[in-house]
Amino acid sequence: MKIQIKFPPPSEKQKEFLMDRHKHIGYGGARGGGKSHAVRMKAVGLGFRFPGIKMAIVRRTYPELMKNHVEPLKKILNVGHPDKNKRAAVYNKTERVMTLLNGSTISFMYCDNERQLERFQGLEIDVLFIDEATQYDELWLKKMVACVRGVNGFPKRVY
Repeated sequence: MKIQIKFPPPSEKQKEFLMDRHKHIGYGGARGGGKSHAVRMKAVGLGFRFPGIKMAIVRRTYPELMKNHVEPLKKILNVGHPDKNKRAAVYNKTERVMTLLNGSTISFMYCDNERQLERFQGLEIDVLFIDEATQYDELWLKKMVACVRGVNGFPKRVY
């Protein structure tokens, strides 16, 4: 059985973001401009295109992550659907990791103080999405971005 995932059509700005292949990609704009939605679309797209890719989405707080990414992705990917054949992913609440059927993962990380920033020490991921990057100072961003590394064939990108 083939699972279909449906997103609404992207706006022109979202299309530009989704098609960009640079290592560092920024997407700004006013509230309600679809930035978080574009992040979700890109993460799911990369996850299914590259089986086994490791990604992380970062926000300041865990409640922001839940509201802006985890809950919408659970809905889009049918996480928790009673029919296991209709699920495109599973979510481990304890580890805060969503695993797609092909083994790709999206980790959900929050960081609003120095201690939480230490969680990035030693982490190795392929793609990092920093949602609301303007809320972080340059040193913190550099520490987060340092996690985007590895010797596999996956793209290494920061959004």
